[in-house]
Amino acid sequence: MTAPRTSSTLAALLLLSASCTTSRPPTQSESPSAAVSQAAAALTPAQVALRAFVDAHFDEQFRRFPLSATSAGVHTYDGELRGFTAEERASHLAYLKGRLAALPTAVDRDALPPLDRADYDILENHFRARILDSEEVRSWERNPNTYLSQASVSVFQLINRDFAPLEQRMHSAVSRMAKVPDLFAAARTTLKNPPRMWTEIALQQAQGTRSLYAQTLPQAFAPVKDAALNEAFQKEQARCLAAIDAYIQFLREDVLPRSQGNFAIGEETYRKKLLYEEGVTESIDSLLAWGQAEMKRTQTQFREVAGRLGPGKAPMDVYRELSKEHPTPAELVSSTTATLEEIRAFLIRERIITVPSEVRAQVAETPSFNRSLSFASMSTPGPFEKQATEAYYYVTPPDPMWNAEQTEQHMSFYNHHALPLVSIHEAYPGHYVQFLWTNRVESKVRRLLGSGSFSEGWGLYTEQMMLDEGYGGRSGPAADKLRLNQLALYLQRLARYVAGLSLHTRGMTYEQAVRLFEEEAFMTKTNAEREARRGTSDPTYLVYALGKKLLMELREDAKAQWGQDFSLQRFHDAVVSYGYPPVPIVRRLLLGEGPAKATAHE
Repeated sequence: MTAPRTSSTLAALLLLSASCTTSRPPTQSESPSAAVSQAAAALTPAQVALRAFVDAHFDEQFRRFPLSATSAGVHTYDGELRGFTAEERASHLAYLKGRLAALPTAVDRDALPPLDRADYDILENHFRARILDSEEVRSWERNPNTYLSQASVSVFQLINRDFAPLEQRMHSAVSRMAKVPDLFAAARTTLKNPPRMWTEIALQQAQGTRSLYAQTLPQAFAPVKDAALNEAFQKEQARCLAAIDAYIQFLREDVLPRSQGNFAIGEETYRKKLLYEEGVTESIDSLLAWGQAEMKRTQTQFREVAGRLGPGKAPMDVYRELSKEHPTPAELVSSTTATLEEIRAFLIRERIITVPSEVRAQVAETPSFNRSLSFASMSTPGPFEKQATEAYYYVTPPDPMWNAEQTEQHMSFYNHHALPLVSIHEAYPGHYVQFLWTNRVESKVRRLLGSGSFSEGWGLYTEQMMLDEGYGGRSGPAADKLRLNQLALYLQRLARYVAGLSLHTRGMTYEQAVRLFEEEAFMTKTNAEREARRGTSDPTYLVYALGKKLLMELREDAKAQWGQDFSLQRFHDAVVSYGYPPVPIVRRLLLGEGPAKATAHE
């Protein structure tokens, strides 16, 4: 999903401006727009106008950004790669502004029922967010990793799922690979004064991209025996590797010495991102005050639980002792897989949430080109995908080049008391169950357009909720070990919350962010550095703790309003039934219409 933000995920790398779906997945022979025509007769004129506007927009969006189409399961543009030139960016910006201006004229918002009104508001804020990204955030100009990500995803998404015969996907890959040198040529003329750290990250990521083209692709396409196709592949592979090597040299010798840019996006841009993407209007000062207070409260809980596990010991020592109990790197995938069925059975037995499918998520190692910024993530098929519908729960093995201490620090994240919580977050009842529910949503807008604070907030919320409901036991050492790790993981997300706000609006330095993760969230230095690096280029990774806060508040208000009719399963099923829109919109739909309009005009 662009969505759930896979903390991380491949979807985040696609630089999608949008994607879409319909009330039922279209067949391979029909367009995304065609599937809604049968129901049009039952719709009001305002609803018909909204659907026509949405269909036209997303059809155009897929044409402009082929990677978003492939990600959504629309395979019309699998052999195409574009959207990265200055002319294409300018054209897209003008298009977005035109659509934003045309929306209120084309669609009578006041005549729409609540669900469609929510779609209208989500789409309008989506346009505003993408315009803000283009004009103010400007990652295409400031972040060298943007181009490596596009080059990686453009081919990886063709081998990641068996949505078509391998030979057909190889043809598409060869066609896209022909454009990769142009992508890196565009980077040369576009990048201006990146932050030094971003250039250093890109140089690290480039090795993963090169490995993808040098080793992973030929291995994936090895079964194809077509001699002409193999010759064409080898020709484009050589051109791509030369382009990647030249880009690495360009970054090292040209860009790095002049990389003096500031990573912070500034308070005004940050506030607008929160408004357009998350529906949050609270001030930065207020948000920071809550985060700092919640961190202190959680640290107190952490010390209390640690005191029960190790009387007289320093809380950090107790936690670090537990973190040493972890699988070996070779056992990581199998150990993760073993936890999933147990967790799934518990949430069904305890009626936590309805699981609307018997299909399981598959555990796999994180693709090499995305490992430096991700511990664990969920990669799910697009809502139009009809053939390759598997979902992958990715976990990141240690770098083979690391020394023993670095490997130990990395694997401590996956200790036996934390891994179940990570699996709860990513799979059951976190992102994977959320994905299964989102696939049932009829709205084209709400099946793929959503918010990080809902998707990641839901994942973080489920970590605490499952323990509160008795997973792992209600008391005793085993329960305390899980609880200590749940609190530690929450502290890490709270540190993201505080770091994201502070790095981009309050002048916090990278070094200060590293210390924040080490001292306030009890992270090892290797992992603290990774988190701080991510915060410099992912300003709103506060969404985990922010979303959990909003969902906890919503649950309490639902309890108060529903009274004896409240049950946890009813609440959870209702919340995820809307897709993953901003939580304020979920609140509006769940408890009442609320304010007349969710957007704010600047």
